[in-house]
Amino acid sequence: MAIVLTDSLKYCPKFPERTLVNNKTIEGFDGNPDVIAAFCSRGMAKIVLGLNFPNLRVIQLFSAGYDGIDLEQVKHKGITLCNASNVYNICMAEFVVYAMLMRAKRYNRSIKNHSIRILRNYHYLSELYGKTVGIMGCGNIGCQIAKRLAAFDMNVIGYDAKTDPKPFFKHIFGLDEKEQFVPQCDYLVCCLPLMKSTERLLNNSWFSLMKESITIINVARPKVICDEDFLYFLKKHSNAVAVLDMLEKIPNPITNPYRRLSNVLVLPGVTAASEESMERLHALLLRNWDNLKENKNLLNKIV
Repeated sequence: MAIVLTDSLKYCPKFPERTLVNNKTIEGFDGNPDVIAAFCSRGMAKIVLGLNFPNLRVIQLFSAGYDGIDLEQVKHKGITLCNASNVYNICMAEFVVYAMLMRAKRYNRSIKNHSIRILRNYHYLSELYGKTVGIMGCGNIGCQIAKRLAAFDMNVIGYDAKTDPKPFFKHIFGLDEKEQFVPQCDYLVCCLPLMKSTERLLNNSWFSLMKESITIINVARPKVICDEDFLYFLKKHSNAVAVLDMLEKIPNPITNPYRRLSNVLVLPGVTAASEESMERLHALLLRNWDNLKENKNLLNKIV
């Protein structure tokens, strides 16, 4: 009987072959020839690759990112790795717009204005219209963000290894053009994938080029930011604002240094959360499970 291992019944659709495992119970399946697929998180995928499943054919990730997974090991074992690309693009793009509007309309101040006031604080409210937003990473997510911000008549520019023209971007700067890219930005959105070249990429060499009133929104992995440099920049420039999501753990308000800064909003990984994204994920997983059983081409194949 075919067995599909999963570490989440919430994300995995209800096909009868699924078997729920965790970091410990999965070892009981080591060497089991009936295991043909794993529909799981990145963390569980790494455990799966460390065990022996002689007939394992597919690892289907719940995430679009596959950082931390040894692709050479995947190839060596003859396994097909698939991700959840295009599942979370829309909700992440909408979140970015939401975060930028919170900054422009000064939600953190406006919520205090419940009583009647003579002065209505026009001096600190602003518009997105005419502002420049720089999007780091012009892939599927970046393009969805650009599409929505172009509707606000913003000046949308990008930063990416590939500089081919794309809809809604006025210009895409290459990796060696950050000196031309960064100083223009009133808003900077980071949605880069995590890899060796992007780990701790946002450091002093970037922050030194930024406007003092910049708004930085990170929906990428937290490791793309050099924390020491970023904290120094935020403390020194009180008019700068950061909205940070996609943290690996819920940040502790006492021990997490970002939570102690008044110009930072820290969120515990809610960018990619929506009812609709869950429906898209379920549809993808079911489609790939059917394709696997019918020996058809799998969707979102990485290797």
